Amino acid sequence: MDWWSENYWVMIDLWSKAWLVEAVVGLSKRNVLGPQSCNPEIHPPVFYLMWTIINIARISSMPLWESHILFGAVLLRWLLPVLSFYMLFISYRNLNKHKAWLAINNPSVIPWTRYLTQNGLAVFAWWTLLNAVMDLGIVLKYRAGLPDPQVSTIMLTIVTLCTIIWFILQNVLLIKCMRYTFSVYAILILGVGAMFTRSYRVHNFTTNAIYCGFLMLLMTIMSMIHLVSACLCTDKTNKPLAVQPHWKLADCKTVCQPEGKIKQKHQN
Repeated sequence: MDWWSENYWVMIDLWSKAWLVEAVVGLSKRNVLGPQSCNPEIHPPVFYLMWTIINIARISSMPLWESHILFGAVLLRWLLPVLSFYMLFISYRNLNKHKAWLAINNPSVIPWTRYLTQNGLAVFAWWTLLNAVMDLGIVLKYRAGLPDPQVSTIMLTIVTLCTIIWFILQNVLLIKCMRYTFSVYAILILGVGAMFTRSYRVHNFTTNAIYCGFLMLLMTIMSMIHLVSACLCTDKTNKPLAVQPHWKLADCKTVCQPEGKIKQKHQN
């Protein structure tokens, strides 16, 4: 990617710090079950453990890359998007599982998780994936000896396949979980745009430059489709909550039921 794309790391790291700060603040907040951060447990300890591993792998890959130990560095850098997408899966699954209870007892957690944590983590996951694909291309070029045009085509094809899979999951298979993640296509367009400006030559318009342009157009169309579908879709699971404010905690089967004084209080 072109040199100016390195500046995106500043924004991505700031976004990551923002949702981490929000998680720390959640430790001091309480709801009817106890500390907000683990009642219900949207992001369990393994979620933050994986984030720690991601940052260790990110730091460890730098000296390996500087020492030209490319295979080790690339393996560590591919660990970043793999674990990041698994963290997203945990967040999507748990929020969808506990959404009904949160909508009654702690509704502010839902938008904070969707727009800050999940969107920020999605940006980090996709940006690290783009960088991992670039690193794989370098290995294919300098270690496997493949020609540069073929390497670029392989890289763009990997990005295209991953984007199509994400689009299908987000707009067909997992609409309820992934509908509110809007940041992905923007970072993809910027990333592919950085690939385009690096390979663009006025007097030598290559096939891969056309491929980049087509891919940016495809991502723009996908983004428009997602925005329209997100605006038109309504969350049917939230409708009964608005018309049935008398629901009790015992009616929500998405979390473990409280015991002792808290249970007696809600039964009364």
